Amino acid sequence: MNKLNILGAGIAVAVTFALLSILCALAFVLAPNGTIDFFGAFMHGLDLNWVRSTAPIRLGRVLYGVIGLSIIGFIAGFVFAWTYNLVNRQ
Repeated sequence: MNKLNILGAGIAVAVTFALLSILCALAFVLAPNGTIDFFGAFMHGLDLNWVRSTAPIRLGRVLYGVIGLSIIGFIAGFVFAWTYNLVNRQ
């Protein structure tokens, strides 16, 4: 088995999470009701209207979320690749 590049995996997952966060924010800007409905269906019918914020979406909050998810994604990718390499040692 080939070893995974630990740093590369971390960066790849960080970028993926950042893009997903940006797309999610864009979906809320363009179609807030549809986005709430989609994620409610995604969560097996959970009614997310109860947790909907009435505050407008601000760029600072979006960037805060993108950066936070990027950090979490980097850690997840790093740990995944490290664990994968550890488990698949020959």
